[in-house]
Amino acid sequence: MAAKIVDGAEAWQTLARQSAGQWVTAAARFASDPFDIQHTPRFSLSASARYFCIGSCFARNIEEHLIYRGADVLSKRVVSPKNEWGARPNGFLNKFTTHSMLQELRWLDQPVEDIESALLKTAQGWRDLQLAPELGETSLERAIERRRYLAEDYFPRLRQADVVLMTLGLNEIWRDTVLDLPLNAPPPLWNVRREPGRYHLEITDVASNLAALDEIRTRLKALNPDMKIVVTVSPVPMRATFSGRDVGVANTLSKSTLRAAAEAFVQAHSDVDYFPSYEIVSLSRRDYAFGADFMHVTDQIVGHVMGRFMNLYCPSASAAPEGFTELNYLDAHPDVEERVRSGELSSGFEHWLRDGRAEGRALRLETLSDRATRAGAQ
Repeated sequence: MAAKIVDGAEAWQTLARQSAGQWVTAAARFASDPFDIQHTPRFSLSASARYFCIGSCFARNIEEHLIYRGADVLSKRVVSPKNEWGARPNGFLNKFTTHSMLQELRWLDQPVEDIESALLKTAQGWRDLQLAPELGETSLERAIERRRYLAEDYFPRLRQADVVLMTLGLNEIWRDTVLDLPLNAPPPLWNVRREPGRYHLEITDVASNLAALDEIRTRLKALNPDMKIVVTVSPVPMRATFSGRDVGVANTLSKSTLRAAAEAFVQAHSDVDYFPSYEIVSLSRRDYAFGADFMHVTDQIVGHVMGRFMNLYCPSASAAPEGFTELNYLDAHPDVEERVRSGELSSGFEHWLRDGRAEGRALRLETLSDRATRAGAQ
């Protein structure tokens, strides 16, 4: 079945009009940093629009650069003790699959009554497998407290959002077959061995991801009928594959599956658009677009991507300040980071605008921290 059918004469006219429609005539773009892409938005966004970003770690990059341009980002503020999660404060909320994103929306509509049943007891403590895989074990009481906070404070902010921006990460998901629950993180080997048959891996296809995206949209529109959805594929590669394939091959399959699902999703709904941040990053020179691990994208290319995004969707947005990087600022000022992690401030940038600039606070340390370097800061 064709995703779209175009009249033959119209197809030739489209090619003639599109200056970037032929690879050879646009080849010079591949020598530039970063690679630039022509894109026509399906809708415009107001400068006062409230954003909620959900998805892989690339969503965290996007949030920061939206904030730099004056956007109201509802998903940025979070309570995140540093002893639990030392990286980007809200990074423990990274959602890598369409199915794990959908699960949060299902719980928003029908809150889980027995929170303990949705948690996992491991050999070291308790884990919430709807959160980032790197988040360690904690006490049952703390795991319940954190899940209750997410259910009662964090994800309900979706009801106030005008725009939901989704970054799709992986097509490999784990499922708890006892609870029929898609997981965001793999269960530890200890648990898999302890309960044979309870957990399995699913290599999802386009149809499965499209079905999840369609249900996500239905649930989001029930929260706000006027909501717009922007979807993209995260350029951050998978860290590891359980498929038995070379990780490079598995990553290509994963991104291709999600890109095809995103395209079908956009074609089906006029209130959904695809923004080609994945293409901009992945077609740029690797040592420009990615950090030393060739996994995390650089802050400079995210700045370009989001500058392009705002110029297209919201031309009246503020310009980003020169030289400010969120993690660099937090590293330079632990007192500010403490206020961010307590939820008092949404970001270090909020502090810099309100107080730090007038106080003459430094934007960075002389030597970048390991976490800032890993996250692509420069």
